[in-house]
Amino acid sequence: YFQSRSYIGLLGVFLLIILVIIYSFIYGSYYSVSYNSLSVLWFLAVASISSYSLLCAGWGSYNNYSFLSSVRCAFGSVSFEACFMCVVIFCSLCYCSYNLIDFYYSCWWSLLLFPLIYGLFLVCVLCETNRIPFDYGESE
Repeated sequence: YFQSRSYIGLLGVFLLIILVIIYSFIYGSYYSVSYNSLSVLWFLAVASISSYSLLCAGWGSYNNYSFLSSVRCAFGSVSFEACFMCVVIFCSLCYCSYNLIDFYYSCWWSLLLFPLIYGLFLVCVLCETNRIPFDYGESE
């Protein structure tokens, strides 16, 4: 028989799949005719949902250790998202735009002006993707 809590884990997996589809629409809009002036805020809103999918997948697994690992990974993701959001909002305030296309066109000269912000951005991206040395879920 199928227990009701396992549907929560399935919801977490489907939430990750939906996030991938939304990310592809965000980055696919660069090559389309549509022009969204608030695409940075849309990206930050979608990126903040990923910790909920981790919690759902861990809670629906019926294993205490995987649940604790998912809670730890989700809280780590939330703390790194706060730093990542501060960096992205700082860059958008410096460019006076919330559009990802403006970030793309002004990327190269901003690396010379803000090298520390660029380094912090790279660390935040590594933390957000759960790569080495920030792989919480795989380390347990």
